[in-house]
Amino acid sequence: MYINKNLINNLIIFLMIFSANIQAKELTILTEHLAPFQIVDKNKISGISTEIVEATLNNSPFDYNIEAYPWSLSYNRALYEEDTCIYSLGRIQERELLFNWVGRIISSTVSMYSLASSNINIPTLNDAKKYKTAVIRDDVTHHFLLSKGFIENKNLYVMDNYDSLLQLLETPSRNIDLVVLNDDLIFHRVKSTEAASKYKSVYSVQDLTLDFHLACSINTDENIVVELKAIMKKLEQEGVLPAIRKKWTPTMFNTI
Repeated sequence: MYINKNLINNLIIFLMIFSANIQAKELTILTEHLAPFQIVDKNKISGISTEIVEATLNNSPFDYNIEAYPWSLSYNRALYEEDTCIYSLGRIQERELLFNWVGRIISSTVSMYSLASSNINIPTLNDAKKYKTAVIRDDVTHHFLLSKGFIENKNLYVMDNYDSLLQLLETPSRNIDLVVLNDDLIFHRVKSTEAASKYKSVYSVQDLTLDFHLACSINTDENIVVELKAIMKKLEQEGVLPAIRKKWTPTMFNTI
């Protein structure tokens, strides 16, 4: 049988170049401060989601750099920039075609909170429309409430950071009745300020269980996404990612 040595040599060279290009890729990984999922402390980023993302990336051939910004900035960069990924990104239908989804990190619950002194009663999500609700800009709660018929600057107001969000409830002049937050997030923030008695959950948003994911922009090299998916799946099956979740369980409020 005749073997075309030139063809084989060319194929080997192509594969070597392809492999080198893959390994030379440096990924930009975007996030925000969202304790206990990702905790930004000066130049260090930790947290349960960060550990899961780092375990995935450290088992890949890619160099990477994790950067933390206000959520709206990270989110909008991750929509379009090449070879850019983001976590912890809530996976909802409205976002399904906007990103390449790598894998699930963890799931948690969401509630509407008011001041403990309020008499607010919300039997259904639709009942919340008669109140003024604040959310984080481009957060999954923002997109979710828009999809449910809430209207910006009428009964829905957007903020750029979580500290401002909670402060709104305590600022009578702003007339904000509710904020929508992940239960683990508010548990950690309230606990850290020893002010748990200030807030109360008035409605658990059952339709918005947060499935936090690692995802990449649609402009990210497809081979990178495929590689990261395979690594994350393998680490899940081998028990590496479940072990990270288990380690953090004692410090979490209501993860799934």
